[in-house]
Amino acid sequence: MKLIYKTLFEVKILHEFYQTEKAGNTIFDLDLQENRMSFLKQRFYSMSKNINSDLQFIVPESAKSLFKDYLLKLIPAYSGFKVLCSVKAKLNPSGITSYEPIQKLPDDLLLPVLLLKKNSNFNSITSEKLENSLDSYYLFSNDNLYAGDRTAPYLTSEIPNYIASQTYEQGELARFAANELKYFYWDSSNTAQWKIINGKTFANPQDKVLIPLNTFYSFPKNKNITKADFLLKDTNGNIIQEFHFKKSNTLKKVHLAFDPNFIHTIPTRNVDNKAVYTLEVSGNAGFNRTHKVLFFDQQNELRASIGMVIIKMKSSLNGYKILDATGKLITKKNENNIMDPPAPIFEINFRSKASFWRYINSKNNALKNGIHAEFLISNEGALITKIPKSLTSNTILFKKADDTLLYLPNPNSSEAPIYQNNKIYNDIRVQESSLFPIEP
Repeated sequence: MKLIYKTLFEVKILHEFYQTEKAGNTIFDLDLQENRMSFLKQRFYSMSKNINSDLQFIVPESAKSLFKDYLLKLIPAYSGFKVLCSVKAKLNPSGITSYEPIQKLPDDLLLPVLLLKKNSNFNSITSEKLENSLDSYYLFSNDNLYAGDRTAPYLTSEIPNYIASQTYEQGELARFAANELKYFYWDSSNTAQWKIINGKTFANPQDKVLIPLNTFYSFPKNKNITKADFLLKDTNGNIIQEFHFKKSNTLKKVHLAFDPNFIHTIPTRNVDNKAVYTLEVSGNAGFNRTHKVLFFDQQNELRASIGMVIIKMKSSLNGYKILDATGKLITKKNENNIMDPPAPIFEINFRSKASFWRYINSKNNALKNGIHAEFLISNEGALITKIPKSLTSNTILFKKADDTLLYLPNPNSSEAPIYQNNKIYNDIRVQESSLFPIEP
């Protein structure tokens, strides 16, 4: 018998690098999901590149039998992926066709999808912290058991609130109010600045909770740590494993080898509360950190990825429904043969790496001071954008105060950025021209 497959849910991975138009507007400017999906549809019709150029989506080796047993399929879609379910269709007297999974899907069933890197481009274009203590990976979910709080339709944790005592890196996000996100940078006078951005939430360090059993821990460069203690605790506060390090000189990085005989790993078929751990780190000079961690069972798969999506069949949070109260798919076909409502769409948002664009004359002559002053400032013969600009896959224009647009060369995203004095730069070599005259 030929099986019928229908979409159980879809995940869209929306990256600012690919979802920015020439005038500088992005998909994150749109509040309603239907408008964001229309934006994507137009990008699809124009054959614009998307995150699938850099990522591929696979079922982890340990979960392949799960997908087989429940008659599920994973397929790529534009800017993301879909999970399909084998169903039996039922035409109701109203003319509406409903779909019931052939294999009943339990409420606590977990469906994992690995986000494998096709190349190194993702790391080059994505805004992420430069200094990370743990070798950790993203875990995106429609439930808050394994990660922090979230709001539908997003699979990312909420952006953390601004903390005055915290040190921030260029491009790092903080929440200042319920619907107010800002990113951090140092301006030309080395004054701390925050610039507001559009968008409800983005992938952030709160989502990086997934680690391999063999991993490394790096200490901050500005800390003189010579003694460090690590306590891995379960959800009841019991110590599962501990490590202790001591050196006469500074500890920079230590190796942590967790014993698989004592660790609950993911993915599992069903929710496992025991898979959530706390790693407490303490050291001399008042160093204290606490990390929420989960362990992935296949180290090689994890290291080849940016992380994993785990979808719980029945989330404890509002807005993430996949099946209706009778166990049928949310999506149905109406009397006009239109899927209404459509299958649930979940979203993962990524910010592009934000850098100062630094224009330098190709012969190292000083560029004329004062040109394009609305956007650029002069520094040692170079012209530098006043604020960091996001990398994009296509050329974007500068918008003037009167809403007219100005073309200035954009950086090559394949060229590595330059890190200087807590700032990130992309250098752009320009020839002498009417657009970039030099000093007499």
